[in-house]
This record gives sequence, C-alpha cells and structure tokens, in this order.
Amino acid sequence: MKKSRTEITNERAKFLLSAYRYNGADAQDPMFREALEQATRDPDLAAWFAKERSFDALIAEKLNSVQPPASLKPAILSGLYSAPSKHRSMFNWLPALAAVLVLSGILLSVMRQGSEADRPSLSQYQSAALAVLSGGTAPKLDLLTSDLSRSQEYLSEKAAPRAPEMPVAFRELQTVGCKAVNWNGKMMSLTCFSLPGGELLHLFVIDAKALSKITFQPGIREINGWHVELRRELGMLLMFVSKAPIPELVKYI
Repeated sequence: MKKSRTEITNERAKFLLSAYRYNGADAQDPMFREALEQATRDPDLAAWFAKERSFDALIAEKLNSVQPPASLKPAILSGLYSAPSKHRSMFNWLPALAAVLVLSGILLSVMRQGSEADRPSLSQYQSAALAVLSGGTAPKLDLLTSDLSRSQEYLSEKAAPRAPEMPVAFRELQTVGCKAVNWNGKMMSLTCFSLPGGELLHLFVIDAKALSKITFQPGIREINGWHVELRRELGMLLMFVSKAPIPELVKYI
C-alpha cells in the first residue's frame, strides 16, 4: 500500500528553511525537500521564504564588502596559540575586537533597513485612511453611538489603537460612531464627531511603530480637499480629518 505523504506545518517549514542558503545551494538537499514543497503550496509561506532569502542575500552582500585588516588573522592566531602570559598586552586583541564591532554594526544596520522597508510610509497611511472616507463625509462605521466611552470600548474589544487622551474641546462634541480597520495587517481606528457647523470631524489613530520614519510639520494642511492635522502622543499617531472650515477646526483640535 502506498504510504500517504506526511503534511508539514508552516512552523516546521520555516524552522527548516531558515537554514536554507539564499543562493539555492541547498536545493537538492533532502532535508529541505518537504519544506520547499510546502512553500510552493502555501502563498503566505512562499512570501515569507522570498523575504528571508532577500534578507540573507543583503547580509551576504554587506559582509562580502567588508575588508578585514591585514593584521586580524595574525592577531587571532597569536591569541590562540601563544602561551598565556600576564605580560601579554590586551592591545593584541584590538584588531579582532574592531572587526567584531564592524560586523555587528553592519548586521544591525541591515536588520534596521529591513524593518523599515517592511513598514508602510506616512503618505501611504494617509492615503489609506482617506480612502476609508470614500470621498464623502459619512463613512460606513462599525458602531453608531453618541457615547464616546462606548465607542472607545468597542475599539478596545477589536484590538484597535485609541487616542491616549481626547482633546478637552471634544467634550463639547457629539460622537457619531467608530470603526476598526485592519490595514495590511496593521490596525487603525476611526472615531467620528459632529461639529456645530454640520460637518464631521474624523479622528484616525494608529500605533506610530506601524509606520516607517514619521516626519511632519505641525498645523492644518489640505490633502485632496480634506483639512488634515497630525499629532504624535504617547506612541500613537493621531490624524484629524474634516471638510469643515479651518477657523472652526482650530477651536477643537
């Protein structure tokens, strides 16, 4: 009787493929066969594997560009084979220590670059947030409520980020409702308020760590017909969005 194939989990496949050489040198190694087959069947695993190989290739490129000092090898061998002596100077090890620090710096730099590359930009986030409004002033909300506390409880239940503290002037405004949005695996929240002039004031919140380097000028500016202001508070990025006139907005944000 033909033996059925044993399915391999993605976790097991990742464990094995993490040791796979980026240049494909292990393609014929039986140890990786099942994991490679699983990567061809599972799109998520395939995407992870491609990213891992790209990252490994970047590290290899950086390491290949390092030219160790000519004195490094003799210094290491001297330390290994010379008899212990209380008179030996610690300076014999300085070249090796310097090389280790250089390599560590390169690896940290590459890892930082990879982490930054994985995170979307501020402009991408702004575009995604404004798209939630669908060009109008009344977005489709998950929860319609005039109770601000209830809206924030709902966002907490959905593991969506919330403003650390609402502006004091918001106490004068009536809440319309809220929405939790999963944007490419990053959670953001939207809470809407009704302004006295009839327009809505939308507050988007996202964890600042979900985005790449954030830089912006304070103050209200216009983006695609919307008046937008950004603030960073206790690790959260707050974005206020409205079509209301600026003189009215400045009373509340």
